[in-house]
Amino acid sequence: MCRLAAVSAVAALLCMSVMSCSDDGKRGDERKPEHEAALKSLDDSIFVKSEYVMRTMREGMANAADSLDYYDFYLRWLRYRVSLDSPDTMRLNWDGPFGFLKRQKPTPRVRGMMGFLYNAKGSYYHKFHYNPHETIDLYHKSYECIMGSDMEYRLPDVCANLGDAYVAVNDMPHAAMWYRRALYLSDSLRLPKETNVSLYMGLGRIYLNLGDFKEALRCYQVSDRNFGLMPLNLKLYFLNNYGNYYYYAEDYPSALAIFLRLKKLLEQSRMEQSYEMYLCKVNMADVYLNLGNMAEAYKYLDEAETFFGSINDDMAIYYCHTIRIGLALKKGDVNEVRRILEAENINTVVDFNLVNIRQRYLREYYAKTGNYKKAYENLMGSIERNDSLKHNTANMRTSEIMMRYTQDTLKLHHQIVLQGKDADIRRARWVMYVVALAAVMLVLLFLYLLTYMRKRRLQTYMQLMQLKLANARSRISPHFIFNVLNNSISKTGSRDADELMALTKLIRANLKMSDKYYVSLKEELGFVRYYISVERSSIGDDFEFSVEAPPDDVLQNVMVPSMFIQILVENAIKHGLKRRAGHKSLRVSVVMEGSRCNIAVTDNGAGFDIRHSDPNSTGTGLKVIRSSINIINRNNKRKIRLGIRNLTGDDGKVAGCEVSLSLPLGLKNS
Repeated sequence: MCRLAAVSAVAALLCMSVMSCSDDGKRGDERKPEHEAALKSLDDSIFVKSEYVMRTMREGMANAADSLDYYDFYLRWLRYRVSLDSPDTMRLNWDGPFGFLKRQKPTPRVRGMMGFLYNAKGSYYHKFHYNPHETIDLYHKSYECIMGSDMEYRLPDVCANLGDAYVAVNDMPHAAMWYRRALYLSDSLRLPKETNVSLYMGLGRIYLNLGDFKEALRCYQVSDRNFGLMPLNLKLYFLNNYGNYYYYAEDYPSALAIFLRLKKLLEQSRMEQSYEMYLCKVNMADVYLNLGNMAEAYKYLDEAETFFGSINDDMAIYYCHTIRIGLALKKGDVNEVRRILEAENINTVVDFNLVNIRQRYLREYYAKTGNYKKAYENLMGSIERNDSLKHNTANMRTSEIMMRYTQDTLKLHHQIVLQGKDADIRRARWVMYVVALAAVMLVLLFLYLLTYMRKRRLQTYMQLMQLKLANARSRISPHFIFNVLNNSISKTGSRDADELMALTKLIRANLKMSDKYYVSLKEELGFVRYYISVERSSIGDDFEFSVEAPPDDVLQNVMVPSMFIQILVENAIKHGLKRRAGHKSLRVSVVMEGSRCNIAVTDNGAGFDIRHSDPNSTGTGLKVIRSSINIINRNNKRKIRLGIRNLTGDDGKVAGCEVSLSLPLGLKNS
């Protein structure tokens, strides 16, 4: 979950790669050693932005032996222009090199140069937040061109660029997939250790976007241990994202320490007026806002907003406006917030996390202006967006697992390994061949069994996570919603106030229970009573509810899955009683029989008929119960049983429904 993030580390890595020739010496377009040495020197120093670099590129183009050598330098000149801070410094000529390369025979060298060009243009679009979908398309074309070229060692860089581009459009599963592919290709090509360091930084950013702080911190710690291996551009990228990690962990002092470390590095590198410096300053302004240091927040915000306005970076301007809204709210100046919103004109796809920060401040703004309806709609919208993001966590886990077995990501690795084994086998004796083959078969069998067991554990884990997310859908921000409810209670009559107070108690009880897999039967029945007190007015006056159960000291020692009985009661009201005219009856009975606890929820409603289920119902309640029972039963010898049956009257017609739940005593959260 990064805020305004630095340009992709791996997009920056494209400035460090060394041009090399294929082992095939029959193409006729190989680079001469002195030409290749000059290119390597440029690649190593491109981010220094010195006059020496510009002079070397101009001299290389002027003295090129042929057109391909000329465009080798010209492509680096384009890449150098991309590294500058203003998108309008000079109109970049992309059509010229594209046209030239498309007219050439597609040799490995030409394909590599074409992939290099697509990657450079994609980095240009990415850095200045131009069309994100076109950025993705450019990186895909770069990947296709480089595959099979003399620059295959650059494939991990392009994969990581694609990962960052998908992060920009909030597509976390694809982002994870491309970063995983980058790691596998890096291993297959036996690239230097510093390449993997940059890839772990990208993975850390993805985990942060998904709210997986533990995995994000692990990735950043791997990168921090190898900080000395990084070139300057990667150090800047790493510190920016590491600071954002602590920001989202709400550890603002640590976030400030990281950004001050980044600022010092930029000053030491004489980059006081760079894009990266103003990116650091706008992030620092947000941190100072959260630390309550208004003077420093205004200082850095003013500097950053002036710079981003000069280069028309809409996403950065959006973030500056968001911080300014937060500062205005700190001062209680709601008119300033209204002025900012009315004057704003943003025409770009805004990062998911920047939207979340903005919405948090807008809820405070709506509450302060008394627009509680708008505040509530804003909150529900944020919950819906975040729920969708959390569901992506399961998709990302699946992408990571499947990535390990996807043939196209491992094809190059398999080819390299098989070529090495073929060479060894030709030199080995027949007996050693048989021994090696047997050893490989044993290893494969062991890996198969290990993988199968691991997949089973991961499937169970993901099911539990999905159930937890389904349960967590009802969770809302307690601080905000209780403030709104308390304000409303103070302004209403006694009857309305009683109803709102009952709703408040229900929400508090729900928040207390939603983090637990198991609660005592006493707590569960207490929560059901809260729920009935809120729902009673919507059912009608002619409604009778009763609970038949042992004393509380017995119920306190019986553990049941959280919210099971509440879901059954809710279904009885929703599908049975609300459609019934006249007297409505709902009874919950609890009976202890030996080593089991039998619970029945009985109503006199329309009965259970799957053929006439409510078309507007998602059926989520029973799905959660059945899925939970399957998972619990898998890990317990004594099973939970669920039964549903319709009750009939003397005339043989349906007279209600009974849902029974039989649980073994002594359930544990295993």
